[in-house]
Amino acid sequence: MRNEVLIEGKTKIIQKGKSPHTVRMLAKDFLTGGDAARKEEITDIGIQKTKQASNVFKTLKHNNIPTSYIELSSPNTILCDACDMLPLEFVVRRYAWGSYLLRNTQYKKDIENPHRFDKPVWEIFHKHSAIMPPHVETPTQMDENDARDKYLRDGRWEDGVYTDPYVKIGDKWDLFSAKDPVIGDALMRTPNLLNEEELNTAINDIVIPSFEALEKNWMEVSTVDGPVHLVDIKFELGFRTKDRKLVLSDVVDNDSWRIWPGGRPDKQLDKQSFREGENLSKVSNKYQLVTELTNQFKGV
Repeated sequence: MRNEVLIEGKTKIIQKGKSPHTVRMLAKDFLTGGDAARKEEITDIGIQKTKQASNVFKTLKHNNIPTSYIELSSPNTILCDACDMLPLEFVVRRYAWGSYLLRNTQYKKDIENPHRFDKPVWEIFHKHSAIMPPHVETPTQMDENDARDKYLRDGRWEDGVYTDPYVKIGDKWDLFSAKDPVIGDALMRTPNLLNEEELNTAINDIVIPSFEALEKNWMEVSTVDGPVHLVDIKFELGFRTKDRKLVLSDVVDNDSWRIWPGGRPDKQLDKQSFREGENLSKVSNKYQLVTELTNQFKGV
């Protein structure tokens, strides 16, 4: 009997597991970029990403970090604890790069000497898009899949639609454009999805320790260009349905981070190469290499 499909996304399928409070995550052989404006099928890329995610979660378990991971159940499938996922992306950065430079213009893009933070910097982004008038009467949040159907035209978002808005944390949570300096009035206010204690747990018990554990493992991986620098990474968290414990969930793979052998942006091995239009065979080779490198992580 085929497992019940709970969610089907651009690059993976979530099925109901055979045991209570479990799900199966199947990776498709697709990569997407530019808010899914570009989508390409690459043979066995799902297998590569699944093995990478399994290696990552085994390493995090080795470091006593709570996750939803149970086991690798097939080459492209991970068995996990079911979670009520937060519609948030937690990003941790060692370098000022990517969209961080757009929000913090005191830092400049420097290929030769990118700015490195002494301590990891964390940020939160909301997965529900902010839709502004005149599209709606008052500022409104919308699931990104619905927003994509309504407001993405020929690979470009209509003006007044802000995807993955930056969350400014305070007594209240305010949303700002992720691609502009965080100044002036917010786009809108959004409900606080975590209380102070939960936010502290998320950042200090899960997100930062996960980054530091993976950064340490990457720095111990040798390549012809030198140790691999973990530039930044995206995590998603959820509350396990079986006990309401906050854990790292979803997947962490080569789509989730920037990694630079030798600390050199021109040697990137991550999904950014695909976003920038690199030849698909070269992209595939990079994903295979990353799988082999993550096989060296401790706990794998």
